[in-house]
Amino acid sequence: MYSPAHFEDAMRSQGDERLAQDIHTLESLVDNHLIAYNKKTAQPFLATPTEYYLDNMNRNLDEVPDITEMLPTISQDIPAVGGLLNSFLNIPFPIPDTARSNELVSMILPDLPTSPTLSDVIHSATLYMNKMLNDKDYYKSFRTAVRASGFKVDLNAGNWEANEVVPNITARMKSLGIDKSFEDFVMMGFGDKKNVDDFKFFMAAYSILDMIGYKSDKLPKSSNAMNSLNTDAQHAYYAAFCDYFITQDTHLTSKALALYEEFGISTRILTLQNAIKVLDEERKDDLVSFIREQLIEENIERREERSIVYKFTQRYLGIFTHCIRYDEDDALVLEFKLAFDNYSYFIFYDEAAIMVDAVVDYFGRPSTGDYENARERIVTGDTSASINWQGDGILLTLRADPERHRPELFITVWYIQP
Repeated sequence: MYSPAHFEDAMRSQGDERLAQDIHTLESLVDNHLIAYNKKTAQPFLATPTEYYLDNMNRNLDEVPDITEMLPTISQDIPAVGGLLNSFLNIPFPIPDTARSNELVSMILPDLPTSPTLSDVIHSATLYMNKMLNDKDYYKSFRTAVRASGFKVDLNAGNWEANEVVPNITARMKSLGIDKSFEDFVMMGFGDKKNVDDFKFFMAAYSILDMIGYKSDKLPKSSNAMNSLNTDAQHAYYAAFCDYFITQDTHLTSKALALYEEFGISTRILTLQNAIKVLDEERKDDLVSFIREQLIEENIERREERSIVYKFTQRYLGIFTHCIRYDEDDALVLEFKLAFDNYSYFIFYDEAAIMVDAVVDYFGRPSTGDYENARERIVTGDTSASINWQGDGILLTLRADPERHRPELFITVWYIQP
């Protein structure tokens, strides 16, 4: 699937021909599977890259609108609201000289008049945001000023393991008198927890890692500034809804891994060179060998009253991540399930079809029953439909999970009575 981040990359390409090629290539890979932020989280949509482009081609990716410049229009369209807003914006908003002398404050509020109003402050802050987005030198200067204030990671940070990054940053903050965890520090930027969701939090956390010097983006292109960093952060965020994230960007990889480790996200990051090998290894087929290797003490995730839950170290058929074992009086029942350890909570219709087809390709198409009808119903989440394989003392059943409606596989083995 693709995300708006792919388009932000493509739409900054030079020339319509290059953009058209990018859209064509993307469409051949993802069909109409779109994931995009909407209403506090990422959600799945059905839209081809061409359709998405036509709907968003006029959107300005690199400019924060200045509401003070919109005031004349508001005043004309809604005079009462415009007048009230104008009154508030002209309230004096003095900035102490001690604050003005701070380099970071002067960069956050550039070109501020001696006796500013609230309108001047908003206009200045908007100017700062647009400079950060589009002016590479300004962004790098601000990043340097942040580190000069003392908030920077150790010079050895590049050698940290992914699971060491956030704990080491938290320790650094404590040494500066900031008695907060890294996550608490990120949350400070939002005030009330009601104002933050997983997208906003992840994006802010990623930006802070870059700002304080952990695998900071070198911004090699003249057009690169915070807009480029923002697009990378989006790639990392949307990938947290996926099983795999394939990228060649080592700095993006390091920051994403650090956050995935801290937030308990299981998404694996691969390079183009090792993706095919890893994906092939994930599709180990032999069921008996797989069960022997995976249903072991070390893989037990939890024990319940009537069952044991195992978490696989690799997916069965490239699909199933967990197994629930039930020991009945006369049979052993294994329930193979797909569960997510990342942000994801959905699968596309086509993904459900691929899951069903992968299982059927391995076990063979049953000779009895209306297979096509059962397949279609399972794919759409109908829990009353099933595909069955019957053998001597064993029954395999593929059906839709009643809770999440994604395909699951049951293996029932009856004990041989003496």
